[in-house]
Amino acid sequence: MEKAIMVLDMQEMYVGTSRDKSEYSYPADILIQNVNKRIEAYESEAVIYVKSIKKGLFGGGMPKAGSADADLVRNLKVVSKNIFEKNKPDAFASDEIYEVVRARGIKELELVGVDGGGSVGNTAIGATEDCDLKVIFCEPAIGTVYGEKAQKCREKIRKTRMTSTFDV
Repeated sequence: MEKAIMVLDMQEMYVGTSRDKSEYSYPADILIQNVNKRIEAYESEAVIYVKSIKKGLFGGGMPKAGSADADLVRNLKVVSKNIFEKNKPDAFASDEIYEVVRARGIKELELVGVDGGGSVGNTAIGATEDCDLKVIFCEPAIGTVYGEKAQKCREKIRKTRMTSTFDV
């Protein structure tokens, strides 16, 4: 499989109805709808879900494993068992995720989810710099609170292997 989609941090803590809306002010219903449309564009085995999970005492704004906040958000289409956990903003810091992408021969990775200036942006940098992947951002399917950080991430990889699209 050459193309895949990675769904990042679409968890109750960040986009669920009980999230802290002052901190995570994404238009969640629209975001979930747009992410689901992108998921539908791929074969089920090409859909990779990644959840942020707090590890030990560290992990700042990440939910604890097994908590309701750590669950994938209701109404998100879950079409595969490719569900992984990470404890750093860059999903490719996880050896397991890195190896899955390599073993499947993925060359192009679409990134959707939250946050454009956190996990999505940092995973894009890891994908291009560490894995030599082409990255696609579907802007309507990326929630961004940290706009300045998102812009810095995009500037860093724009010159290499990144494409932005506004088509859902």
